[in-house]
Amino acid sequence: MLIAINEDDLLPNLKRTSFQLILKDLQFEYVKKNRNSALLEREDLISWRRNYVLKIRHYRAQNRPIYYLDETWVNAGETHSRTWVDTSVASTRDAHLRGLTTGQKARSGKGKRLIVLHIRSSDCFVPGGLLCFESKTNSADYHDEMNGDTFYEWFVKTLPLLKPNAIIVMDNASYHSVKKQKIPKRSWKKQL
Repeated sequence: MLIAINEDDLLPNLKRTSFQLILKDLQFEYVKKNRNSALLEREDLISWRRNYVLKIRHYRAQNRPIYYLDETWVNAGETHSRTWVDTSVASTRDAHLRGLTTGQKARSGKGKRLIVLHIRSSDCFVPGGLLCFESKTNSADYHDEMNGDTFYEWFVKTLPLLKPNAIIVMDNASYHSVKKQKIPKRSWKKQL
C-alpha cells in the first residue's frame, strides 16, 4: 500500500514509520489476517472522490469562490446524555444549603423537528442563506419533508448572495436535481 501511495503524484511521499503512525491515528491495528482484514472500497467511489479532488484543486488554482451546502434536522427537545458535574456536591440537600440547584430535568428528546439547510464558504456561513422550517410529519427521514420545489425556491433566492463565478458543492440528494418535466410512464393515461 505504501508503494502505491508513494507512486501517486497527487499524494505526499511517506516513510514507513510515518505511514504506520497515520494508520494508528485512523484506529487501524496490525493484526493477524482474517476474513475481514481487507475492507475494499468500491471503484466508482474512488473515481468520484479522485475527480472531486482534482476539480476542487483546479477551481482553487483559479481563485474561484467555493461554497458547500447541506441539510439536516434537529429535534427541539434534543439534549446530550452526558454533562459535567460538580462532584463536591454530595446531595440535593447539600446543593440547597450552598444556594445551588441540582440542575435541569433531562429533556425527552421529543418535540418539534426542525429541518435546516445552509450554505457556507471556507470563511463563513452566507448571511441570508439559512432555511429552517418545522417538519410537519414525524417521519424518521427528513428527506421526506425536503423536496425539489422547496430546495429550488431556496436555491434561487440564495444564488444572488454568492460571489460571482462561484462553485457550489452539494451531495446527490434527489431534490437537488429534479427534472422540469417528468418522463412519461406506461401506466400514465393518454391525454386527448
